Amino acid sequence: MRMRTRSHLDERIAACEKLIMESFDTSFSGGMPLHIEIGCGKGRFITETAKLNPDIKYIAVEKVSNVIVLAMEKAAKAELENLKFMRGNFQIIAEDIPDKSVDRIYLNFSDPWPKKGYAKRRLTHGGFLEIYKRILKDDGEICFKTDNRELFDFSLESFPENGFTLSEVTFDLHNSGFEGNIMTEYEERFSQMGTPICRLVAKL
Repeated sequence: MRMRTRSHLDERIAACEKLIMESFDTSFSGGMPLHIEIGCGKGRFITETAKLNPDIKYIAVEKVSNVIVLAMEKAAKAELENLKFMRGNFQIIAEDIPDKSVDRIYLNFSDPWPKKGYAKRRLTHGGFLEIYKRILKDDGEICFKTDNRELFDFSLESFPENGFTLSEVTFDLHNSGFEGNIMTEYEERFSQMGTPICRLVAKL
């Protein structure tokens, strides 16, 4: 189903222009740790995370303008100085990201692309993992959460096959005893329905 364009979308995006990074700016991190969320959705996770960690710089990537505008408005309201947004396809954006410049990547509830023919579009497919391997620092890591068990099982194989070591693997995050979890809007909705949330950390 086609998403309806939000009212005054262009004006709302323009009002958040100070938060937009049109092309990757290597000076943004300023020597501080740099974390990137790929597919930030409505922005609850990245905004709350940036609030709690002012000594870390964050870049949130989202290709859907209807969605990223909500995330940017949250960040603008919070007056965050350590968070920027980039609109577009991450594969293209990543071309300008220097090697070994990112400390952590967040993949939260990525599109599972369930059909086998679409496997290469999954953000934990080997093609994407090669990009992450290039831009992550030697001690960098990926934090991955999903409610889709099939995607999680696929990722449990894909990460090790592409040189990553897994830790903190859980098939039921909210009953695992893990502390410090910040939920996305999507995560809260589905966890309230009783859907188990899977999580892992992948390191080089």
